[in-house]
Amino acid sequence: MNSCFVNYRTGDGEHVATLLGRELSQRFGAEEVFRASDSIPAGRDFEQELRKAVRGCEVLVAVIGPKWLEIRGGDGRRAVDNPEDWTRWEIAAAFEAEATVIPVLIEATPRLRKDELPEELAPLASCQYRRFRHRTSDSDLDEIAEAVLVAATELDRRLQARADEEAAVARDGEPRTRNSMADVDGIAVQARDYSNSGVVVNGNGATTNTGSGDLNQNSTVTNVSGDQSSTTHHVAGDQNSTVNHVSGDQTVRDQNTGGAHRRGRR
Repeated sequence: MNSCFVNYRTGDGEHVATLLGRELSQRFGAEEVFRASDSIPAGRDFEQELRKAVRGCEVLVAVIGPKWLEIRGGDGRRAVDNPEDWTRWEIAAAFEAEATVIPVLIEATPRLRKDELPEELAPLASCQYRRFRHRTSDSDLDEIAEAVLVAATELDRRLQARADEEAAVARDGEPRTRNSMADVDGIAVQARDYSNSGVVVNGNGATTNTGSGDLNQNSTVTNVSGDQSSTTHHVAGDQNSTVNHVSGDQTVRDQNTGGAHRRGRR
């Protein structure tokens, strides 16, 4: 479940909401931050997703610009006065769930007053706010992120757990790889460092043609140069054998089983 929900009103400060969503995601991880236009997959029921995200968050960041109170709906009244207005509903649901609500006022937007708000949003006027200004955007983003981190105690614990895991890896010096490939059907290699200078064969009954050179392989192997018609059986298990390296035409059929010692033709 996400720790932080970014709330905003369409037509009033969407660009700041977008910036905040990206910045908080970079700092805390995308899975910790919910912003409707980014976090709801195509085809999903957006009402259910919104309700679940709001009721499960620790912190709701309410982005409030100069038009936030004035924007009106199709019926001509202020959107904030409509109980079905999503911006209003999200904030009210956060209060009901006892999440921390942090108003972020854009530029010189004045603080909200209780007499301007419907009753269920009246507590918003008393919430300590943060401000976002273009000229001081970097430091303002730092302050907003810090406020979220202080309020979201579970988020702080999860971030600390990640840091502890990374520190443990650094201490013992052992590379560790977590599975990020999900389900795999077939053969896959996932590693931090990986190199291969030869041929890797997996599966039963594999045949490897290596040409001339050394060979250590627990599978059926043909290791030749030149023309031949032969079958060499190397049975899996511990064995010490001399593999025929031949050239020219020949017909040989033999079988080497167990711990036998075999030499080819002279």
